[in-house]
Amino acid sequence: MIELDLSAGIAETVAVLRALAPPAADVRAVVSEIVADVRARGDVAVRERTARLDKVDLPEDYAVPERELEAALAGLSQPVREGLELAETNIRSYHEREAASAWRTSLTQGQVVGQQVVPVAAAGLYVPGGLADYPSSVLMTAIPAQVAGCERVVVCSPPRSGGGVAPGVAAACRLLGVKAVYPVGGAQAVAAMALGTRCVPRCDVIAGPGNAYVTEAKRQLVGEVAIDGLAGPSEVVVVAEAGADAGWLAADLLAQAEHGSGAMAALVDIGGALREPVTAAVDRLAAELGVDASSIAVLDCPDRPTALAFVNAFAPEHLELHTGDAEELLAAVAATAFADYVAGTNHVLPTGGAARFGQGLSATHFQKRMAVVSLDEAAARALAPAAAALAHEEGLLAHARSATLRAGATQTPCAPHGDAARSG
Repeated sequence: MIELDLSAGIAETVAVLRALAPPAADVRAVVSEIVADVRARGDVAVRERTARLDKVDLPEDYAVPERELEAALAGLSQPVREGLELAETNIRSYHEREAASAWRTSLTQGQVVGQQVVPVAAAGLYVPGGLADYPSSVLMTAIPAQVAGCERVVVCSPPRSGGGVAPGVAAACRLLGVKAVYPVGGAQAVAAMALGTRCVPRCDVIAGPGNAYVTEAKRQLVGEVAIDGLAGPSEVVVVAEAGADAGWLAADLLAQAEHGSGAMAALVDIGGALREPVTAAVDRLAAELGVDASSIAVLDCPDRPTALAFVNAFAPEHLELHTGDAEELLAAVAATAFADYVAGTNHVLPTGGAARFGQGLSATHFQKRMAVVSLDEAAARALAPAAAALAHEEGLLAHARSATLRAGATQTPCAPHGDAARSG
């Protein structure tokens, strides 16, 4: 575990914690090479990178057969299947309520304006894996895309040594009716979905959490594809003071640490009463569960204002408050494990400080909102003078003429813009 003191300075502490992630320059260089390779050689590059990095040889057509998805779902234990079905119900209900919808309204001059909402055609979803199995991430990414109305949902997830994707991931895909599943991980998976290959369809939006290389690939491909945000390695900040349950805190910290490489968990210990009992509880539970606790940090904190200043500066993916009146510090904070699985809200959240301006994955990430305007002749006549005046001011004479023609006017209501107007 890492011990830090916020009295040394908030900015300095944030810098120390952020430095625990892989060096950005090294990640950028590796990802840039992978993206360029997939762009140039498509599936050949994907297969070679998978063989080199994951030690798995992919066949020429490496899509996971639907029969394997069906077998994975059939092989689930009853409690796990019931848990996935409960989570699906809650996640779908939540995202149906927050999805954007079309609307129209009439403004003063008689024009009707509004918003039309249409889904993107293809959603590319990255589901992390490797040695782990994250069916919950399938639900968290695929359900918002389905609620948005995407025609095609594509899932990439790291391969297992025997071929295919993790069994829970495969089962969750079958449960949701997702058929386009590919056993590819890392930056090459993001590049394949963003650029398209013979095997992997090109997608319009890429969403989902991943390690530093996945996140960097999304960053480099923005513009060629939309992304949900930069959801990198998992992180949690737990703010607590005397009276909090040390066992609960230890479990929540380890729940983030067990995500593996790059994951970070920090306890902000207000008043200093929790360091020893939480450290002891972490050591016991880490040994019992076999979780590496080296990425967990304990921060000495003198008071609540300092704790909240650190939280705002660090902008963590997950935040928990274990204080006597937590609702006064934050309107709503959920226990991380419930939000990660079954509560209904989405666990794909901005990391690396992006929570200062970003938000969690939602159905709106898979929707396009188009402005709509409808004018009858009366509305056009009412708006034309103002539109033409502004167009002339900007020197855009065709814009002015377009407005006045629709208003039935025979001449523009303003003199031309610029030197021509002054010379008359």
